Amino acid sequence: MTAFATTRDGRALHHAVTGAGDPLVVLESGLGMPGAGWALVAPSVAQVTATLTYDRAGLGRSDPDRAPRDHARMAADLLDLLDHVGAERCVLAGHSLGGAVVQLFALRHPERVAGLVLVDPSVPPQEVPLPRSPAYLLARLLQPVGDLAERAGDLARLALARLGVRRPSGFQREVAAYLPDDVRDATLAALAGPAAIAATREESAAQQRSLRALHAVRPAGALPPVPVTVITAGLRPPGFTRVWDGLRDSHRRLVAGRPLGRHVMAERSGHLVPQEQPDLVAGEIVRVVEAVRRAG
Repeated sequence: MTAFATTRDGRALHHAVTGAGDPLVVLESGLGMPGAGWALVAPSVAQVTATLTYDRAGLGRSDPDRAPRDHARMAADLLDLLDHVGAERCVLAGHSLGGAVVQLFALRHPERVAGLVLVDPSVPPQEVPLPRSPAYLLARLLQPVGDLAERAGDLARLALARLGVRRPSGFQREVAAYLPDDVRDATLAALAGPAAIAATREESAAQQRSLRALHAVRPAGALPPVPVTVITAGLRPPGFTRVWDGLRDSHRRLVAGRPLGRHVMAERSGHLVPQEQPDLVAGEIVRVVEAVRRAG
């Protein structure tokens, strides 16, 4: 079933619910991806319980947002969506940026969260040791140039989209390549539109600021005492061992000492774990659902 929820400021959020049962599982996509990014995971979860995918503002069939798209804004939209569908408590699963968004949501609204599955979640830069190699230092010096190039690329894609030449980002094409043919074609077509390109740029621009804010708020509180699984990608590019070790250690700290915490390595996946090992992700979500049901 597909429908639209209305946010507190009148925007429409497109969402789809498949399957039946409690608790509801809500799937939060990575940066610049609509709900279709979960196409390989959602069907398996929907065999066990009700499963909701949705398009964040400006992506897929959802209305664009004129406000800055930081994690706090995304979490507010998620609250409006849960209110609309009448979900008092649910299991939240988030990939990459989505993993950071659902953490912030859980910190702000613990009473609405029955469980969490964080799939290679984005982590604050303070929690990752930076390399000291000359190549990395040179890359840092050149980063402003790279940022300008990325911004210019976004603007170029927007201009081309308005002329009818539509190109999703490389990351979006990489994710979509794993999807079934009909889903892939529709997803790429939607991501190539001006609204989706602008939304992706806004999400990217606010990412580091939002992650720093998450780092600041987490010590003041803790994730709610619910089942939490963190999945870490096992395949990392060579040459950045300390960075990837830092990511893994940050993920482990999220569940350290938690009776209902679990850390899982996706040994055969890079960052695109929901696309490369969907059965693993679906299995961990179902595991959390079953733990919630046992707890009543």
